[in-house]
Amino acid sequence: MEKNKTQQKTEEKKVSIRVAEDFLDKNDTSVRYERGSVVVFDAERAADVVARGLAEYVEPETPQG
Repeated sequence: MEKNKTQQKTEEKKVSIRVAEDFLDKNDTSVRYERGSVVVFDAERAADVVARGLAEYVEPETPQG
């Protein structure tokens, strides 16, 4: 039971965002996100980037066929 609670804390919800403006990662400035690329961030980080106008949320792609 205790292990299950620990797993829930470490599992962050991930979301996909599309980069609207090139920017550098705030934690590692050697990482550059380029306009048009789709990246996956944890929900809190994605909300920050979207709020600053650097990216927009994208819907997950559904498999075709």
